[in-house]
Amino acid sequence: MAMVTIRLSSELKDRIDKLSSQSGRPKSYFIRELIERGIEEFEEDLRDLEAIREYIAAGGRNQKRYSMDEVLEDAGLTRMDIGMAPSSKKTAGSTAKASQAKSSKKAGSTTRKRPTS
Repeated sequence: MAMVTIRLSSELKDRIDKLSSQSGRPKSYFIRELIERGIEEFEEDLRDLEAIREYIAAGGRNQKRYSMDEVLEDAGLTRMDIGMAPSSKKTAGSTAKASQAKSSKKAGSTTRKRPTS
C-alpha cells in the first residue's frame, strides 16, 4: 500500500481522533473511507458534467419540449389525477380531439334509425 502525508487542521484531527477512540477503529480507516467516498462523489460529478456537455453538443437546447398537459395526456392522466388545478390552456392535441368529438356527435345526431318492422 502507498503512503501519503497530508496536513490537517487541529479541529479535523481531533474529530478523527474522537471517531477512532469511540469506534475502536484506527484513524487510517476513517481517512481512507473519507478519501474513497470523496473520490466517488467527484467521479460522479465529472460523469454528470460530461453528460451535460454531450447533451449540449448534440443540440440539447433545441430539442422538442412538452407541456405538462401533453405529458399527462400521453400517460392517460389529467391534472386532477395528480392533484393539480385544471389548466386554462388547451394543447394542440386536446383541441384537435375535442373538434373530432364534436364532429362525430353532430354526424351521429343527424343519422336516424329506421324502425324495424
